Amino acid sequence: MHSNSLIVLFGVLYSATIVAADNPLFEDATKQSGIQFRHVSPLTQERHLHLVMGSGIGWIDFDRDDWPDLYLAQGAPFGKADREQFAARGESSDRLIRNLGEGQFEDVSDVAGLTDLDYSMGITIGDFNNDGFQDIYVSNYGTNRLHRNNGDGTFSEIAASLSLDDSGFGSSCTWADLDADGSLDLFVCNYTLLDTKNYKLCTFLYEGRPHGITCQPRYLPATRDIVFHNEGDGSFSDRTQSSGLLQSPAKQGLGVVAADLDADGDIDVYVANDSVPNDLWINRNGSRFVNEGLLSGTALNREGRREAGMGVALGDVDADGRPDLLVTNYYGETNTLYRNEGGGLFLDITDEFGLAGPSRLQLGFGISLFDFDNDGWLDLFVANGHVHDRLKMLDRDEPFAQPPQLFRNQTGQRFNDVSRSSGPYFQRAVVGRSSAVADYDRDGRLDLAIGHLNSELVLLRNVSQQVEMTSLRIELVGVRCNRDAIGAVVEVLSQKRRLTRFRTAATGYLSCDEASLTIGIGETETAVNVLVRWPGEKNEIFRSLQPGRRHVLIEGNGTPE
Repeated sequence: MHSNSLIVLFGVLYSATIVAADNPLFEDATKQSGIQFRHVSPLTQERHLHLVMGSGIGWIDFDRDDWPDLYLAQGAPFGKADREQFAARGESSDRLIRNLGEGQFEDVSDVAGLTDLDYSMGITIGDFNNDGFQDIYVSNYGTNRLHRNNGDGTFSEIAASLSLDDSGFGSSCTWADLDADGSLDLFVCNYTLLDTKNYKLCTFLYEGRPHGITCQPRYLPATRDIVFHNEGDGSFSDRTQSSGLLQSPAKQGLGVVAADLDADGDIDVYVANDSVPNDLWINRNGSRFVNEGLLSGTALNREGRREAGMGVALGDVDADGRPDLLVTNYYGETNTLYRNEGGGLFLDITDEFGLAGPSRLQLGFGISLFDFDNDGWLDLFVANGHVHDRLKMLDRDEPFAQPPQLFRNQTGQRFNDVSRSSGPYFQRAVVGRSSAVADYDRDGRLDLAIGHLNSELVLLRNVSQQVEMTSLRIELVGVRCNRDAIGAVVEVLSQKRRLTRFRTAATGYLSCDEASLTIGIGETETAVNVLVRWPGEKNEIFRSLQPGRRHVLIEGNGTPE
């Protein structure tokens, strides 16, 4: 094994030779990091549905110091009196946790002026006004928020002034430039029609008296997802009707990703729906969408059954250059892998990739595709946890707390469960919900933040060692396209392989990964070329990029393909 040579680039100390693992290992770094965050969502006797859903995680470099910070969505009690007491203790708002470097974090929420007292759900992060600073949109059970980054360490909440303050039951959301005009639009998923004055409750009989249980969402009224168009002048307009979303029935949306799924140059949107068929909104020239979930093969599983979609991750799991889709589902179902066959068609290959058996007796929520060992193949993390805690009363042997899972990608042919050997966190049962990925300590290995229902956030540091592997970190800067280059496709071209990664603004369940792309490139220390397909179909090659470094790729500075 080589000793690690160190490179200082853009003021960041970065290891040029990255060690990865035959046996992956993650350590719980939460306590030593200084992060103190407990998700609060006390279950009522009635078991109100939204209280079991959890909240999202977003990685954001809000102060542009190249250290990824954390935005943590917070829950809230159901009753007004309980919420007021909760707020009086100073625990009620979402939190912004600044990365100080050296593995240390501090809570800067109050200084940043961030306040959101509703039950926060989904997070998407992107520079909607192209001023160079990332902004935060939060969907709520309550009023949605847009926190504009003022560029001085503070934020201003401006959702109402831009008509983005939808007050339904928001779930996942994502920024995406849907019409390729250089400004980020917003797609917001909504779950069900449930408000505090008209809240459907469900019960079952146990020992002669009724007990509350969370309602089956398929039997609750659905509500529309929303498309907000960025007009480019600081305003937004609701394009839900004109975009074609009303041509398909409203559904109970939970997970969302946006990317060019049919390789025609524009951004499509995929929504994982709970207990009903999923939606694949194919973009037709930037102004109208057609739901091709059924035609594409992504609405149902291979048996033609609808599943209870929670989270969705996107990535090229078999290295064919096309984005595949992975959806977490309910207990008794499988997490489903849809392989992109090209031409807008997908094939359910869950069984072939070894995911059916390990996932069937789990209830998956958060899901992250990331290369934990830098071998160039996207691996998989799943956060598990049930929505019912009273199933033993119904004689159903389905645990509320469940173990998380980690899978290694075996050269694009199969996922192998390596959870039991990957660290103490994977040895215990938890009520997992959200997950998001970043290289928070800038050592070239991707780490995980994991959210839990009514429990503490866990920060897992990737300390895998043994086999030498390398990575490079790509930061994209749009000029003609949106400043964050959301929607871009990055291809790493080495002598042996072509690796494809996708820049998105939402992933998994309610969450958002770091904007920078840390790309494992295997056992090589030679320079590589990188092809960037910028949103709007402009392609450029950036040549001779050295592994082990941060590379800032600015649109227009590469060589046109």
